[in-house]
Amino acid sequence: MKVTILGSGAAEGIPAFYCRCRVCRNAAESRGRNIRTRASALFDDTLKVDYGPDTYAQTLMHGVDMRAVRIIVISHAHEDHFTPTEFIWREKNFIQDGGPYAVELYGNRTVGELFDGLAIRYGISREELFQRLSLSYSEAKPFLAIDAEPYRIYPIAATHEPKQVALNYVIDRNGVRVLVGFDTSRYRPETWDYLTELCCDAPFDAVLMDCTMGKYGGGDTHMGIEDNERVREEMYTRRIVGEATRYVLTHISHGGDFTHDELAERANSIGMLAGYDGMALVL
Repeated sequence: MKVTILGSGAAEGIPAFYCRCRVCRNAAESRGRNIRTRASALFDDTLKVDYGPDTYAQTLMHGVDMRAVRIIVISHAHEDHFTPTEFIWREKNFIQDGGPYAVELYGNRTVGELFDGLAIRYGISREELFQRLSLSYSEAKPFLAIDAEPYRIYPIAATHEPKQVALNYVIDRNGVRVLVGFDTSRYRPETWDYLTELCCDAPFDAVLMDCTMGKYGGGDTHMGIEDNERVREEMYTRRIVGEATRYVLTHISHGGDFTHDELAERANSIGMLAGYDGMALVL
């Protein structure tokens, strides 16, 4: 399995549009791994996690062929993770070589409802819209596994958004398993218990985990690096991760007050990895 972090930033990215804090100034001047687009990950060129406003730019930056992507899972319907208008370009009118392949789309109920606005714009039903865009949408629910060949996908309840069901995902391909933890604070007991059961035979191969708040505590919706230390310790205790598990910090905000090099130094000192746009893990 190959996992590529297409975007490692939080909602506003780094540098943020209208900010000139020291982290944003450094990113604008130094560029490289300091530039963070909105969160997304790609599995084997086939499965994409989240579909936000930077999707098109990420395809150019990282050489992604979206025609190869057959499965898309959405963590939740916040604008930095899900931009339904970007699916318009799947219409055959915008494609000169015969139209797109069908894509399986999974997300919470709010994700499905947001397509209703597009349907109204076209004056058609949601079902007709999905047919026009060659999409099949299924509601993802916490703790109900999804079979999407060649993957088995386990949605879990994130601790993030009280007004909708925010999801994290475990992606499994032939026994290689990765936990994608965009946008979450520390998990609730039911999620911990579910992950513990999933890992009763073997730990995850990699974890991509929210570190939005960097040097600071994340409260009820996000995490900082010290939160991640406590989460990883709980994962060790429950055998969700092991010594060989790669633990990657991502979904980074300038509000966390880390440049990339600063985050990498701190992460390396505690056995974690600082994620960045274009980072690839081969598992």
